[in-house]
Amino acid sequence: MKPFYMTILWLGLSPFQADVRGEDIRQGDWLLYSRRYEEAMALWERALERSPDDVDLILRLGVALSLQERYAEAEAMFKRAMRIEPENPKVIYNLGLLYLREGRNERALKYLRRTLELVRWYPGANYHIGLLYERRGLKDKALEFYVQEVNNNPACAGAWERIFALKDRKGPERKGEIPMWTVVLTLGAAFVLYWLGTRRREG
Repeated sequence: MKPFYMTILWLGLSPFQADVRGEDIRQGDWLLYSRRYEEAMALWERALERSPDDVDLILRLGVALSLQERYAEAEAMFKRAMRIEPENPKVIYNLGLLYLREGRNERALKYLRRTLELVRWYPGANYHIGLLYERRGLKDKALEFYVQEVNNNPACAGAWERIFALKDRKGPERKGEIPMWTVVLTLGAAFVLYWLGTRRREG
């Protein structure tokens, strides 16, 4: 099983400002997605000199370091961000992902759970907790978190993949039992219909 680390999910959660900082962030994000890590980091480090407590910049540097497997440096960056904003769910989530990548499972679980305490629908958090439980062999527990993830985020391909993989391993359903895939699809479809209805009303 190859884990699906949503390491740079936070990029879509930070509104850009129409200023020099915003341009630095946009350009750095493009460099990061292009895997030009050193260039992205150099840009953000220069911007950080002007704003040393800018959590978005510190967080991005931590992610770039993590993607290069420079885990000790990434951890230091995330903890620096946490000292400035101790309740920032983006920082806590990315620290949880860092520990997950390192195999420090108990620490990963602690920070991912804390993320959900702050934002119960945080994209990817339930999925990664499911991976941790699956590592322990607790497949039913993992399945609960995968289902919760697709209920919150129907587009999470990793969670769908794990749900169907675990269903196949469980074998045929007992007589009278509602298949898990039916529950998941029903809930997912309901969410999509609700979301589409909301969009129409807003339009």
